[in-house]
Amino acid sequence: MKTSIKLILIILGISLPGHIHLEAQQIMRFPDISEKSVVFVSGEDIWSAPLEGGDAMRLTIHDGNERYPKFSPDGSLIAFTGEYDGNTDVYVMNSKGGNITRITYHPGADEVVGWHPESNKIIFNSARNSTSRYTKLFLISPDGTGLEELILYDASRGSFSPDGKKIAYNKVSREHRTWKRYQGGKAQEIYIYDFETSAEENISNFRGTDRMPMWIGNKVYFVSDRDGTLNIFSYHTVGKEINQLTTYHDYDILRASAGENKIVYEKGGNLWLLDINTEKTSKIDITIHPDAPETRPYMQTVADNLQDFHISPSGMRALVVARGEIFSVPKSSGITRNISNNCGARDKDAAWSNNGQKIAFADQTLRCYILDVKSREVIEVDKANYEHVDESLHHKGIYDYSWSPDSKYLAYSKMNRDLVCQIYIYSLEENKVYPISDGLYDDFNPVFTRDGEHLLFVSNRKYHPTFCDKEWEMVYKDLAGIYAFTLKKNGKAH
Repeated sequence: MKTSIKLILIILGISLPGHIHLEAQQIMRFPDISEKSVVFVSGEDIWSAPLEGGDAMRLTIHDGNERYPKFSPDGSLIAFTGEYDGNTDVYVMNSKGGNITRITYHPGADEVVGWHPESNKIIFNSARNSTSRYTKLFLISPDGTGLEELILYDASRGSFSPDGKKIAYNKVSREHRTWKRYQGGKAQEIYIYDFETSAEENISNFRGTDRMPMWIGNKVYFVSDRDGTLNIFSYHTVGKEINQLTTYHDYDILRASAGENKIVYEKGGNLWLLDINTEKTSKIDITIHPDAPETRPYMQTVADNLQDFHISPSGMRALVVARGEIFSVPKSSGITRNISNNCGARDKDAAWSNNGQKIAFADQTLRCYILDVKSREVIEVDKANYEHVDESLHHKGIYDYSWSPDSKYLAYSKMNRDLVCQIYIYSLEENKVYPISDGLYDDFNPVFTRDGEHLLFVSNRKYHPTFCDKEWEMVYKDLAGIYAFTLKKNGKAH
């Protein structure tokens, strides 16, 4: 039997039938706070709601993304990053969602960060004047005049002191990444820069993540995972001590933003408040009433959205995955069947079984398992100890497992300590793993031949260096090829 079902269902809310009522809570992201209101993003549109909670009011309706809304100091304006004209630029509108005006016109992406407390200018970051992978902070007036580039060489987040003479900032941003408990070269630190003395001080000094600085009074508040989960901490600019204010362990705090004496943040898709005077937290109960146009029934051609396929043992039909649905498609003539028919969720990783006795699957702990369908016993096959950063859900640890025709062996690849993909075979009878490839080249996607005598695989081992067309350096093209292992002693070579 050959199968590769991962037993993973990822809910996306695709094409819900019209009679299904949307009970699930909408995700609320990128919040900010004024004296009486909160503003946030849901469904890539900007909404506002009373600070005490209640029904949300939609402020933007454009098809492009609107993100990072930030109230002006007096609460009358909201700056945000939008895609109204095909580019990612800074826009501003009034607090009710009216008079939307484009502020920046650079072809690079401009991300709104906040407002200057004294000059009433919008703070945004941009890579327009930076080298690769770095951004700088800029100031601009709500009418589009007075563009200023801050002296900081590399800066992505920033919050000015109340008098505007200093700034607490991050040199790099990593909020869009999925990295957990990261302690590598892009670990974020919080610095304070004095514009009068040009002195810079690292105030966080932690190996992990310290980000989203918020300057209120004589304290700098920030988000850090120094206790294992992203929580809110404070740094006293006079006493220099750091104190922890929240102690969550279920979800990380994301995109915290400060008002006069409160901090709003996202946790688990909901919005929460931290009162910095009492150090008490409370959830903001907000109800969103979206029009949700994609939930209405409609016809959609999925031929251009094929994501995966698997051939039946007879070769007469194939399983095809497209737009979160699984279809059984005939080889030449016959009926195409939607066999999942589950528009409210994403179905994926379909595989055809010879006899339905065993299923191989993997999870996000980088482990591979075998499930005995009859006894429901689960056996751990192997675990990967290394993986690439920012891998997709399809390539986590061990993902390319393949059954032998007699279902006695499972072949797969995993990364070794040299960060090279190496092929292994697991014997079910012996409960033992055997390395097959030498680990010198990236070998992956093993597949047994129908007679079980060879193992086909893809390998990046064709090295023919040539000069790059743009820069004076050596590059390697067309590395991959299809190769075969002979599995039987004295077996025929291909």
